[in-house]
Amino acid sequence: MTLSSYDTVKKQLGPLGLRLRLSDTLLFASRTLWAGAAGFALIALAGRFVPIVSLRLWALAPLLIWLLAVLGYALLKPLPPRRVAQRVDILLDLRERLSTAFELHQREAHDALSERQQEDAGMIARALKAGQLPLRFDRTWLLWSLAPLAFGIALLVIPNPQDAVIAQRQAVQEALVQAEQQITQLEQELARNADLSPADLEQLQKELDALRESLRRNPGEKQDALADLSAAEARLQQQLDPSADSRRAALEQMARNLEALSGRQPSQRPDLNQAAQDLQQLADQIAQMSEEQRQQLADQLAQQAAQMSGSDQQTAQSLANAASALRSGDPQQAAQQLQQAAQNTQQAQQDLANQQATQQSLSQMQSAREQIAQAGEGAQQARASRASRASRASRAAAAATRRTLARARATMAATSTRTARRDSRARAAAARAWSTSPSSPPGRRATPTSCRASRGREARARPSRARATCQGPATPRWCPTSRSTPSTRGRPARPSTAATSRRT
Repeated sequence: MTLSSYDTVKKQLGPLGLRLRLSDTLLFASRTLWAGAAGFALIALAGRFVPIVSLRLWALAPLLIWLLAVLGYALLKPLPPRRVAQRVDILLDLRERLSTAFELHQREAHDALSERQQEDAGMIARALKAGQLPLRFDRTWLLWSLAPLAFGIALLVIPNPQDAVIAQRQAVQEALVQAEQQITQLEQELARNADLSPADLEQLQKELDALRESLRRNPGEKQDALADLSAAEARLQQQLDPSADSRRAALEQMARNLEALSGRQPSQRPDLNQAAQDLQQLADQIAQMSEEQRQQLADQLAQQAAQMSGSDQQTAQSLANAASALRSGDPQQAAQQLQQAAQNTQQAQQDLANQQATQQSLSQMQSAREQIAQAGEGAQQARASRASRASRASRAAAAATRRTLARARATMAATSTRTARRDSRARAAAARAWSTSPSSPPGRRATPTSCRASRGREARARPSRARATCQGPATPRWCPTSRSTPSTRGRPARPSTAATSRRT
C-alpha cells in the first residue's frame, strides 16, 4: 500500500523528532551540569569539616538529582510533529517545505498547487536521515562544570581527617550497643533475685532503664556516653551503705553461732534466712527451757548483742532485750524480742541483697564505661601508626633526594674539573705548537694563520673605508684627501718630512 505524501512526511518525522529530543537533552544537560557538580563539590567540601557517614553517596546525590532532571526533561518535554517539522525546516534549510505540508493538510487544501507542494515535501522527507540533524551542546557551560567536578573528586580522593572521627563514632556506637545488652541482661538477673524487695527492685530497674534509654539516643559521642554513665554511677554510689560489709560479717557470725547452738556444723557462708528461722525456733522453745538453760541462752544472746552493736544496732538491741528478759524471768518478753530479731535479720538480708545488686550494677556500668573509653583508640593508634610511617617514608625520600643531588653535584664538579684540565692541556699543546713553528722569528710566538688572514682583511678594508668617508661635498677636515692635489685625491696623503723625522 502506497503512503500519501502527508503520511510519508509524518512517518519520517518520528526518528527526526527523537534526534531533536536527544539534541535538546544534551543541550539541557550541558547547561545544567554545573548545578549538580557544584552540589557535589559543596558536599565533598563540607565532609572535610563535618563528619558525614557515607560521604561519597551523599556527594553523589546532587549528580543523581541532576540525572533524574535530565531524564525527566528528555521524557516529558512536549515536542509535537508540527514543531518537529518547523525545526527540521530551519536546521536543514528546507524552506518550510515540511511545515507547509502540515499546514496544507490541516486546511484540507486539494488544489493542484497544494498537491504539488505536498508531493515535493514527501520526496524531501523520504531522503531525510536522522543523522543529518546536528547534536547540540554548550561547550562553555560544560567546561565550566568540569572545575567543580574535578575539585570534588580531589576532595574525595585525598585522605579526609573526618574519617577518623567517623570510625571512632562507629566504635563507640558498637560499645554502646554492647553496654545496652549488658544492662538488659543485668535487669533480667535482678528480676530473678528473690532476696530483693519489690521497692528496691523497682528503683534499680528504673535507674537502669533511664541509662539504657540515654545510651540508645546517643549518636556515637564518646564524651556524652561517658557523662551519662558517670552520672548513673554517682546516683548508685549514693545508695551504697559503707557499713554493709561489716554488717554482713556480723550477721553471718550470728548465723554460725545459731547453727552451733542448734547442734549443726557451722558453714563458711551461712544463710541469713536460716538464721532468722533459728531465732524463731528459739523464741518458740523458751517456754520449754529450764531456768539454767535460759540463763545460758541469755549469756549467749548478750555476748552476740555486744558483737553486733557496731554493725547492726537494731538486731543487737533486740538480742540484748531478749537476754535481759530471760535474766529477769520473763520468757514471754524474751520470745517477742527474739521474734523481733528474726524480723530484723530478714530485713537485713533484703538490705544486703539490695547492696549487692547495686554493687553489681555499678561494676557493670564501670565495665561499660571502660569499653566506651577504649572504643576508637585502636583506630587512633592505627592512624598514628600510618602517619608515622608516612613521615618516615617522606624523611627517607627527602634523604634519598639529598643524596641524589649531592651525587649529581659531585659528578658535575668532577666533569667540570676534567673539562678544565683537558682545556688546559689543549692550550698548552697549542702554545707549544705555535712556539716551535718554523715561520715565526726566534724568540717570538708565531701568529696563527687565521689571525694573519683577519689582520690582512682589516688592512685591505681600511683604505676603502677612508675613501668612502672622505668623498662627498662635506669632506671632513681631518680627511687626508682634503689637503691633497686633484691628482692625489682619494689616496692617503704622504706624511711630511717633519713628521717622518719626529717618528725617527
